[in-house]
Amino acid sequence: MVEELGEKQENLQVATKVGNLEEGVKYAKEMERSGYDLIISRGGTAGLIRNAISLPVIDVHMSGYDLLRTIMLTMGHSKEKKALVGFTNITLGAASIINLLEIDMTVVTIQDANEVDVVLKSLKEEKHTIVLGDVVTVAAAQRLGMSGFLIQSGRESIMEAFEEARRQFVYQQKSQRLVNVMRYFLGARKMDMLIATAQGDVIFENWSKFPGSPISQNEWIELVNQAFQTGNSIFRTVDTFQIRVDLFQEQEEKVAMILFEDLLTAYPNITIEQIDQLPYIVTESAAMKRIKNLVEKPLMAKENIVLIGKAGVGKKELARYIHAVHGKNGFFVSVDLDKLDQVEESFANSKIDTVFIHLSQVPELKKVNELQHILAIAEQKNVQIIFSQQEVFEELKSNLGMDEAVIIHLPSLQERTEDIETLVQQFLMEFHQELGTQPIKVRKNAIEYLKNMQWPGNTNDLKAYIKKLALAESGYVIEENLLRDLPFVSDVKPEQTTVVLEKNETLKEIEQKIIEKVLKEENFNQTKAAQRLGMNRATLWRKLKK
Repeated sequence: MVEELGEKQENLQVATKVGNLEEGVKYAKEMERSGYDLIISRGGTAGLIRNAISLPVIDVHMSGYDLLRTIMLTMGHSKEKKALVGFTNITLGAASIINLLEIDMTVVTIQDANEVDVVLKSLKEEKHTIVLGDVVTVAAAQRLGMSGFLIQSGRESIMEAFEEARRQFVYQQKSQRLVNVMRYFLGARKMDMLIATAQGDVIFENWSKFPGSPISQNEWIELVNQAFQTGNSIFRTVDTFQIRVDLFQEQEEKVAMILFEDLLTAYPNITIEQIDQLPYIVTESAAMKRIKNLVEKPLMAKENIVLIGKAGVGKKELARYIHAVHGKNGFFVSVDLDKLDQVEESFANSKIDTVFIHLSQVPELKKVNELQHILAIAEQKNVQIIFSQQEVFEELKSNLGMDEAVIIHLPSLQERTEDIETLVQQFLMEFHQELGTQPIKVRKNAIEYLKNMQWPGNTNDLKAYIKKLALAESGYVIEENLLRDLPFVSDVKPEQTTVVLEKNETLKEIEQKIIEKVLKEENFNQTKAAQRLGMNRATLWRKLKK
């Protein structure tokens, strides 16, 4: 929305970066060094940026329309208890809207950000699962395993911020030129670094890979003290990064330069992540309920697991859920079979709790030996291994000594159609939060249309299609006619089914089997099926009716 409105502004060049809290501070510092004149931000992020840089920071305010839009968006989660938490400037207007529209939603007003955790824990005990609020509230809710929805600002608030930016620019243009020049020279060395005095006062800091110091102030002050006491450089390796402290003379006193190097960038072939938020698993279907109940059992935090399912059924997301639901504090590592070479080295340098290995086919002997080696190290370090496969490789199980591994078969989307409506709503919420799309619901008849479609790529296909629809729809509701105007096309080829003929079947029964097969392959589009079968649509309809 900022980009769209920014293009129409005269005498105002607008560049955008997306980042909450400390990440937003990092981007603001980069923009300050690059010569930007003002920063526009919002809420807690704007406050942090204001304390970290010398540029004027314009705050995007929140209107009643913004509150109304977010409140209505969450109505798709009708079965779940919802709460809105925030300061008076948010809750006063929200309470009026909720009362006027008779919406079942709890409103809690806080006076200090330190109250957020206590309030959210109380709401969770009362079975609230969805929380609306600002960045701090949403982040705290997600840490507690609740769904947090950010109240976003609309067009009017953004336009107001643009006008305030113009007014501010007039007052600071001359002095900002000098600041830009100084920042350019100070930031010429693009490294993650912090320069401080022996007393712990920060003179300068620059962050590229990290949003801010990856260790606490007390920790880096202790390292600085060691460097001053010994007069030598200090080296430390902490989790996934290395720290170096050097001393140099700055005018009349010595200061310390602390350099941070991210070790994870040394492993380009694997993905290492810290999972802070519990992934959302849709379990309206009986099959997914059983799987969720199984993986939540305490024993499943340690067992080696094999996840079986077609492409796009959500094997990796379930593995991430297993890692997070058992409260593991270490890293989650994801790697393909052909890129195992760096996993062993990452074991030595990082605290890893779970390794997810994707196997697309039965590996050759060399790879089997590598897997055996990885399994042996994982057992020593108490690391859980989760395999992803499209089918059970019995021979591989024996070779790896995993005959007792827990095997979980994930259903295809066609086998869990009860989940489609909730998945669609979840995707709409995600795209609204990430991309600013407008739709907040899909009409019931359009949902039924989606349930009757074939999804060769399963949830991946569904998500990609909903994204296309959300981007195309400028209103709040996606109707069935949009689905017909923008037909679904998958990059995944559907499985070719074979028509099996029984010995005593009649010609009419054989014809019915062929019609059913062609209909499935054409996603139940009767016009296309009739064309392939060499008959008109009316004839096909009569045969289906019989």
